[in-house]
Amino acid sequence: MKRRKIGALFFVTVLILTLFSACSTGNKEATGKNNTTGGTVSSDEKITLRFSWWGGEDRHAATIAAIEAYKQIAPNVTIEAEYQGFDGYEQKIKTQLAGGTSADIMQLDLPWLQELTSKGDFFLDLGNSSEFDAAGFDQDFLNNFGVYNDQLVAVPTGVNSYCMIINKTLADKLGIQTDVEWDWDSIYEAGKKLHEEDSSKYLLLADHAALRQDIVTMLKQRTGAQWVNEDYTVGFSKEDAVASFEWLHKAMEAGVYQPIGESDLFFGKIDQNPKWINQEIPMAPSMSSTLLSLKNVLPDGVEIVTSLPVIAKDAKDTGVLVRPSQLFAISNKSKHQEEASKFLSWFMNDKEAAAILGDVRSVPPVKSSQEAAVAAGKIDAAITNAVELGLSHAGIVDNSVANNSEVQKVLEDIIQKVSYGKSTPEEAADELIASLTSKLKEIKDRK
Repeated sequence: MKRRKIGALFFVTVLILTLFSACSTGNKEATGKNNTTGGTVSSDEKITLRFSWWGGEDRHAATIAAIEAYKQIAPNVTIEAEYQGFDGYEQKIKTQLAGGTSADIMQLDLPWLQELTSKGDFFLDLGNSSEFDAAGFDQDFLNNFGVYNDQLVAVPTGVNSYCMIINKTLADKLGIQTDVEWDWDSIYEAGKKLHEEDSSKYLLLADHAALRQDIVTMLKQRTGAQWVNEDYTVGFSKEDAVASFEWLHKAMEAGVYQPIGESDLFFGKIDQNPKWINQEIPMAPSMSSTLLSLKNVLPDGVEIVTSLPVIAKDAKDTGVLVRPSQLFAISNKSKHQEEASKFLSWFMNDKEAAAILGDVRSVPPVKSSQEAAVAAGKIDAAITNAVELGLSHAGIVDNSVANNSEVQKVLEDIIQKVSYGKSTPEEAADELIASLTSKLKEIKDRK
């Protein structure tokens, strides 16, 4: 799979979103129907499709509402919703795919695609489906993240940017600036100061997945390149790794982050962390698609804003990650691939669907859907800002090897050792390079 820079269309689209947001505030009414599927499907055949996804309550409710709306389009189609939180979802999907029992339509995470497509022909090629309309997507975005082995096996659910999600109400109360561009030194000093003043408070909310993203960002900013290369080799030096782990170690020691033993109790569901809910942590480095779930657990009137993630003063690349929120794919084992494709095309392209779904999977990836969601007042300005900042500061696009879940697990395991104080930065750097080298060779040999 070739990786290209993210297309210029999204830069234009975000500007359009910003303009639309300015004139649509307070408009909560859904837009009129504009069914890309060509109106109600006429068929007497009763069809049942299974649709699987993970998310928070806001995503569940909006997705179920969209499924209900589709009954007006295709009354002969019943869609069974299978939804849950993130925890355990990956293993469930992989087990179902291996056993041929997966849902017809499924939500996937980007790191799983490289592994899954190398193990089998699990997904329908949407590029060859006459029932799926991909014209509204940015083609570079599709090629970067959905094309494997020259097949369009998945489509982005939304445009997602790694950002800083900030409880501005709390930050203002604590004297923490929200309109600054953080670097690693300034974020450390601010976090250290806050924890020294009140040991119950931490600056940053992060589980081990967020810590992994911060370390990857640091490595990319130091080298200006991928942290693992397309040729299955390590893309950084021991010096780069030691410096990154040294920063993480001192940040943990100073209370910049909540201790990982506490934060990882809420892995994949950081909105349920009591420190965030009780407003004892003001900032969360996270993907823009998590903003709604983080916002909705706070009292009415709490202001949430977004800013750029941390960027080193001397960064060779910003390291700012812009990627799909998730991906949708259709099972090759589906007995109703045509109807599944029709539904997914409606779900991604239809204006009524967009007005219902809004930004529950961040900013919609199809321009017309973005505009419909904005006109319906369903795009949070903080999410728009995060995506706009991400696109205008985007770093190099991760290659498929870097997105491999096994590769990411190697780094996550070592980050946990550093965070718990069970490994020194020097030891962690040596182990990371050795373990990555071994894992990358293993993956390459399986190809």
